[in-house]
Amino acid sequence: MIPASPEEADLHRVDLSPLLAEGGGAVAPIPPFEVAAELDDEHFVGGAALQAGRTNRGVRIWGAVRGSQAGLCARCLAPVTAAIVTSLDEEAVDERHAEGEALRIGSGNSVDVGRLALDALDLARHLILRCDPPCPERCGACGGEHPLEACPQRDGDPRLAGLAALLPKQGDAGGEIG
Repeated sequence: MIPASPEEADLHRVDLSPLLAEGGGAVAPIPPFEVAAELDDEHFVGGAALQAGRTNRGVRIWGAVRGSQAGLCARCLAPVTAAIVTSLDEEAVDERHAEGEALRIGSGNSVDVGRLALDALDLARHLILRCDPPCPERCGACGGEHPLEACPQRDGDPRLAGLAALLPKQGDAGGEIG
């Protein structure tokens, strides 16, 4: 979950009073909105198209959240952006029905649906961002833009040169040990 900072405590608060005054089963659209946040050196931007429906315990909020996650490619460290598409389905309950960490209807009969949308993007985020199309693999020996198998410096790790000197020469059967 994305922690709320003081400057973005309310991203997109929606008043649910008209819906709560209705009977069970009433449905109302929530106007589309956009949200943005920084998390772990990555930038999230998204938009949501949601609906709210009255339940016997509170309000159910559902719909689609689409956005993007911008950060650095885990392989080449180039800036990269990845699309995120996910769904949201939450129930905000009245205080008298709330148990544990249930989403509660806040003061003034409102819910911060912007925070819900960002949480949905965070849950669907790419754990490892990579270039698309894929960037060349980096060599583990020299850091070049080629796979390890094709490395021109693959002769050996210079840190292990002392140990390599102890190995028998190629074609040398070596003497008996012991």
